[in-house]
Amino acid sequence: MTNHEEHILQVFILGALAVLFFWALASAIDRSIENQDIMLCESAKISGNVQWLHKCQCYYNTEDIKCLQH
Repeated sequence: MTNHEEHILQVFILGALAVLFFWALASAIDRSIENQDIMLCESAKISGNVQWLHKCQCYYNTEDIKCLQH
């Protein structure tokens, strides 16, 4: 393998690792937001916060917190 080919391979591997890193970061942020929304919806049941009870109605019906993002 020539130096040029090795350099291209290294760039490709670094690019793939960068994509993987940013995908994992985005996934972790998304999960954190979902956990926060679940906490807010569950707290609204206890506190009786009308605004959040209305906002979380789709979650209460489907148990899918992602519906809040639509």
